[in-house]
Amino acid sequence: MQNATAAFTGISLCKKYGKIGRIRIFHSTIKELGNPKYIRFLFNPAKKSLVVQSCKNKEPECFRVPKYNPENWDFTVHSSPMLKMIWKVCEWEENKTYRSDGRYYAEYNLVEFDLNQAEIGSCEEI
Repeated sequence: MQNATAAFTGISLCKKYGKIGRIRIFHSTIKELGNPKYIRFLFNPAKKSLVVQSCKNKEPECFRVPKYNPENWDFTVHSSPMLKMIWKVCEWEENKTYRSDGRYYAEYNLVEFDLNQAEIGSCEEI
């Protein structure tokens, strides 16, 4: 994995952040997807992979991407059910953060994250 967060096409997941957990999508991931208005998540439990896919239109399972502000851009999604499912399937430690880099697939307009290769950190609270 790369060390520089600015060039790191990635996500981080923390189940114990606050009461609802969080999924942080790095700006480099959004840039790789062409700065879409919306994204959606797809999870493959057999492969233990998480996908962030660009969406052109608002759909029920989509999340709106905030406008980029270089001073304080933060894109965090809170989805306790999804995080619970990922933690169960991946058999991760409850109080850890997991960060993964992704691979971009232009033909499907998505970034895939192999959660088997995720780096482990500690959950930080606000």
